[in-house]
Amino acid sequence: MTTYLSIIIAAALVNNVVLVQLLGVSSLFLSNSRLQNTIELATLNFIVLFSAAVINLLLFRFILLPLGLDFLKLLFFVAISSSITKLLLQWLKQRFPLSLRQQKLAFYLTGGNSAVIGVSLLNTVSHLSIPQSIAYSLGAALGFSLLLVAFAALRLRLDSAEVPAPFRGTAIQLISAGIVTLCLLGFAGLV
Repeated sequence: MTTYLSIIIAAALVNNVVLVQLLGVSSLFLSNSRLQNTIELATLNFIVLFSAAVINLLLFRFILLPLGLDFLKLLFFVAISSSITKLLLQWLKQRFPLSLRQQKLAFYLTGGNSAVIGVSLLNTVSHLSIPQSIAYSLGAALGFSLLLVAFAALRLRLDSAEVPAPFRGTAIQLISAGIVTLCLLGFAGLV
């Protein structure tokens, strides 16, 4: 149990897919004026990233690899993550039509997000067992979603802060991302 917990914490903090492995970085800098919209987007990303990573892992290990079709993994991974996103968007359209109208493009781009595909690809080259890879996928999805919300809150805070003119906008956001990365790497010795 502690092994799985340490894998989840390490994937969420130390080996964060966005700040350490540079997958899905563009999602961090999505400018959104409402924190609620970012929380909805982060929840959708969590569901898509975790479910796509698990399904893709099982597909790769039990179907593609035994049949010698592992060279098709990227094609299958994109198709599966896009299908999961499409199914979730159909569900959102029925239950939350206002959210879908406000963030339609961001929701549609979730299926092809490099973090979603990247975690699936990392699972294929990993030497972890299937349960450990699932724990890694859970940690990666959790870390990605938490970082989306944290950076949206940080952007809102920076908008009202007195930042020197040369550092306003993207510059202070990149500096903040670097500082957060250094802070997360500080957890490396603990996990």
